[in-house]
Amino acid sequence: MKKIIIFFLMILSITVFSEEYRPYLKKNITNKNLVFSAQIKDSKKVISIYKENKKLVYVYGLEGEKAEKIIVGNANKNLFKNENEIPLNENNNNKLTENFILFKIKNYTYLISFYDNYGVKENSYSLTVAKNDEEILFDKELDISTVYDNLFNTNFFKKLPYDNGVVAYYITYD
Repeated sequence: MKKIIIFFLMILSITVFSEEYRPYLKKNITNKNLVFSAQIKDSKKVISIYKENKKLVYVYGLEGEKAEKIIVGNANKNLFKNENEIPLNENNNNKLTENFILFKIKNYTYLISFYDNYGVKENSYSLTVAKNDEEILFDKELDISTVYDNLFNTNFFKKLPYDNGVVAYYITYD
């Protein structure tokens, strides 16, 4: 009997959890913890990231629909960052900042990249999914006109641990 009750509680918590997080492009009352969202260019799929205490929740799917993928990211476990700064000229006064946030689950890595071009050219974002740290399965640009970003320039992002893994899936401009 005890096992049956635990089983039903697990199903209930999974159902409640998956219903709570849906992909949305804009912050509103139903998704007040949204810190990042964007639509994949030439697609109807949306990425949303929610902040829940010290965790980030990655949500992927059609906007407002049940999520196709949910990953709960915990710092130092499966949630990391990386960053790189590149001078664009010899005087070092124009630069490009590359910021990466990674969600790792099993042998898959979900990488969201933000390229801050400081007005030299348009900023850009992308989503890359890699298997075994090297095989890129998905690499798409995010539609800049749909981006809601309250993540990459925050203290929360700055405090995330660095990824010490293989960097084959990082696309850098150096």
